[in-house]
Amino acid sequence: MSFICSSSVLAFTAQSSADRRECCRWFNSGGCHLCRGSQFEPYPTEEEVLIRSNTDADEESWHELGLSDFINASVRVACLRYNRHSYAMLDSQRGLLNRGLEPWDEDEEYSSILKASVQYTASMGMMLYKQNECQRRRVCCGIFLSELVC
Repeated sequence: MSFICSSSVLAFTAQSSADRRECCRWFNSGGCHLCRGSQFEPYPTEEEVLIRSNTDADEESWHELGLSDFINASVRVACLRYNRHSYAMLDSQRGLLNRGLEPWDEDEEYSSILKASVQYTASMGMMLYKQNECQRRRVCCGIFLSELVC
């Protein structure tokens, strides 16, 4: 069974006005004008955050974003990682991470705190999964190279 992260955070692009309205609905809901922890740097635009979050690059820290935007950008990156790595996951890993990255079910009682917690945990899980895969590959290459030398 194939799972695709279709989180509403990931679903919008700049292609349609409906997608654009969806983006503006969640982005910078606090109305920040300056980056977090800065008195001079302007708050990033939703376009900048969407472009930066279209990759799973590890060098993005998102330190300048408010908490809500930070979680949404992290979920977006996690969805990209999930879609890239889900084929190699165990069913239990895939189910757990997919549940945390998917939008909230409409038939469940909504809790914004629980939703943010689950999304953040799933984002961290994807980061750890990717890091574990990198380490596993290094070990496999090291074993292969040591066997060639022997």
